[in-house]
Amino acid sequence: MFPHSGTDAHDHYFVSEREDLGRSPAMRLAGRKALGLAGVGVDDLAHIDLYSCFPSAVEITAYELGISTDRPLTVTGGLSFAGGPWNNYVMHSIAAMAERLRAEPAAVGLVSANGGFITKHAFGVYSTEPPATPFQHADVQDEVDALPKRELCEEPDGEIAIETWTALHDREGNPETGIVVGRLDDGRRAIGTSQDADVLKALVTEDLAGRRARVAPDGATELL
Repeated sequence: MFPHSGTDAHDHYFVSEREDLGRSPAMRLAGRKALGLAGVGVDDLAHIDLYSCFPSAVEITAYELGISTDRPLTVTGGLSFAGGPWNNYVMHSIAAMAERLRAEPAAVGLVSANGGFITKHAFGVYSTEPPATPFQHADVQDEVDALPKRELCEEPDGEIAIETWTALHDREGNPETGIVVGRLDDGRRAIGTSQDADVLKALVTEDLAGRRARVAPDGATELL
C-alpha cells in the first residue's frame, strides 16, 4: 500500500476563540489539501475512516470535506468498537484501510485523525497503486492561523444569543449545573452558568440555539 498524501493542522487552541463552534477550518483546509495533493475528490474515495471519538467529530469532518453521511464513514466500526483512545485508534484504522484496499486494487481510501476538543487534525490518502508523483505532505497551519478569532468577554454584563449549551449531571443522573455559551451583540463570546431548576430543565429538553439569555459578570445566567 502506498501513501499518496498527508496533511495536518490545528484549529485555534482556545475553543472560546473559535469563530464558529460547529465548524473546523483546520479540517476543511487540511482535508481538502490532502485530497488535492493526491489528485482525487471525495467521489473517488472507495473507503473512508473518519476519526470517531464522538458523533460530532464525524459530522463536522464530513461537512467540512463535503462527504455525504449517507455512505459508510468507517472501515473499523468506529473508535469505540476497534481500538481505544490516547493516539492508538488511527493505527487500527490505517491497518483496516490497508486490508480493504489490498482487496480492491487501485481503490483509494482516506483516513482522518483528530485530538483535543476537535483541535488537532491529520489526513492521509492511500492506495495500492503508487502515486503519479512522490508522496506529498502539506502543513496548512499558516492559513488556519490567519483566520479570525473571537474575543472572550471574561466578565460579561448583558444579553447573548445562545450558540451551544450543556448540563452537568450528578451521580443520580439529575442535572445540577448548566453551561451556556453565546455571543454578545458586539460579537464577543461569553460563557455563563446556572443552577436554577427552570433553566436546567430547558437545557435538557429544549433547542435553545439562537435564544436570548442574560449573563452577569459572575457568570450567572438567565434565559429570556
